[in-house]
Amino acid sequence: MSILVARDHAAEPARLNRDNMLTFLNLQCYVRTMAENFFGALLSVNAGKAKPVTVQGETVITAFGKSPTCGAVQVETRGLVTDDHVWGADDPDRALLFYQRSYYDSWDSELGRRLPHGAFGENLTFEGPADDEVMLGDELRIGEVRLRVTQPRIPCRKMGVWHGEDFPNRFLRSGRVGFFCSVVEPGLVRAGDKIELLRRGEDEMSVADLTRILYLQRPELEELSRVLACSVLSTEMRARAEALLHRAKGDDAWSGDRALVITARRREAAEVVSFDLADPEGTRLPDFEAGQFLTMTLDVPGTDKPVVRAYSLVGRSEDGLGYRIGVKRESAPATSPGAPPGVASGYLHAEVKEGAQLLSRSPRGRFVVQPGDRPVVLISAGIGITPMLAMLEQLAEREPQRPVLFAHGARSSRDLAFGPHVRRVVAAGDQLRSHLMFSRPGAGDVLGQDFDEAGRLTPAVLEQTLPPLDADYYICGPADFMANMVTGLIDRGVPEDQVHYEFFGAAKPLFGDTAGEKTEPGPVAVDAAGRPIVVTFARSGISVEWRENTFSLLALAEQTGLRPESDCRTGVCGMCVSRLDDGEVEYAIDPMDGAQPGQVTVCVARPATSVMIDL
Repeated sequence: MSILVARDHAAEPARLNRDNMLTFLNLQCYVRTMAENFFGALLSVNAGKAKPVTVQGETVITAFGKSPTCGAVQVETRGLVTDDHVWGADDPDRALLFYQRSYYDSWDSELGRRLPHGAFGENLTFEGPADDEVMLGDELRIGEVRLRVTQPRIPCRKMGVWHGEDFPNRFLRSGRVGFFCSVVEPGLVRAGDKIELLRRGEDEMSVADLTRILYLQRPELEELSRVLACSVLSTEMRARAEALLHRAKGDDAWSGDRALVITARRREAAEVVSFDLADPEGTRLPDFEAGQFLTMTLDVPGTDKPVVRAYSLVGRSEDGLGYRIGVKRESAPATSPGAPPGVASGYLHAEVKEGAQLLSRSPRGRFVVQPGDRPVVLISAGIGITPMLAMLEQLAEREPQRPVLFAHGARSSRDLAFGPHVRRVVAAGDQLRSHLMFSRPGAGDVLGQDFDEAGRLTPAVLEQTLPPLDADYYICGPADFMANMVTGLIDRGVPEDQVHYEFFGAAKPLFGDTAGEKTEPGPVAVDAAGRPIVVTFARSGISVEWRENTFSLLALAEQTGLRPESDCRTGVCGMCVSRLDDGEVEYAIDPMDGAQPGQVTVCVARPATSVMIDL
């Protein structure tokens, strides 16, 4: 027994050594884990109050200018509660903006002055890793708040107010952009809180990589595909990557004008005729997205030059090989009854027969149904029914499980285009229903058979027809109808990002200028030969005179009622780049990629002569 005891005592030092070694190794592992999880430290929490500033000739409301706050600040899903959120900047993917203190050191040196925290509009100034070490999808904890990294910060024109008109371009080129986060769990944060890395993003895509691929280099198919494969890509970044991929692949169904032959024409309503269009060689025309349109060039007798008009695609032609469009005969404007009726629509109604050929560009447009789980409400009036019918058919085919309400307003059955077609599609789907309203039912119109309710289609009607209002809304029709519908839905609590709309032809912006108030129109500008400068938006068939105090072609397009793709408004992001079909432009701010032959960066370009742009 003593021998056993002796053996136990002899083994004690070895056991202690092993225990000490295990404790040491565990401590090393703990220290290493803590080091790996330590992301940085929060230096200041910055907030700003919305105020008007003048930028690019417009008065805009912005909370860009921010200052450090004291004490704990509550963070909600939309960001800091003490920070004003203006219209169009209330994106949950961009709830909080981070910017590194080391970047401040670089700017202080380059600009020759010391900048206070918040000078770049960030909510959180922190000591931590550079953009090339921050991954999309990284989950962070600061105080009580849990966050997820969503996208790089891309500068907008408001940065130019504080740092100079050309600074946004310089800021992006520097690569020192910072990043946005969404809020996973709200709570309190305060200066001095440590920032902990809870989980690494799984896509292995850094903020710096995403900035480089989408903004700082020529689009490359492989890298754009890599971006689109990211599981946590924000809606804004995905839209940009898809647009760049589209351009890089040259995915337009065809380039330039193409001859299409009319194989059928039908009277759809008193003032609406549909045309089936086909390839003259009999091949199947390329696929399109519901909601897109064709831009057609028409040689109308008696006009000095071809007339360009855009017509929404109703769907496929009866044989499934071609396209179908619907054209309403436009009467003289109500404000100018002595003016001539629509030149293009009158020509198509009166003179264009089966067998005629028309020139058309490939299907275009961004007014398309987004995939999702929410119900869809398709709202239209008058000829606005054309893109909605295509959307209805697409939803019935691709997402038959998704509830869809087709709501349309017309004067009477005499004016209702494609009514029987709507009823056939709705009757064939379990999740589809329609609500047709006549404002002036005809003597032969039967309630419950020809229409569902007398009166005008309004947000109040929708609220009664579709409680609750949590759905995705797509709206097309006359400008006043859309203005009432869009503002009415938003006033009832529908989030702005769930309301989509498209003007049919030129119209006023629904919210005035969404960025702010515009100055009074200036005099019509003239070219070097003294001729008035006219800007033609080829896809939309709209021509408008250029005014001397207009900042850019993008501003002019928006004043005309168009909604081109755009983001930065400083020539940085490239989203607004369009084809320049005719004329010459000059630049108020040099675009990031320079002036490319045959292209125009419309957000910073101004016409030097009359121009035609592919918008």
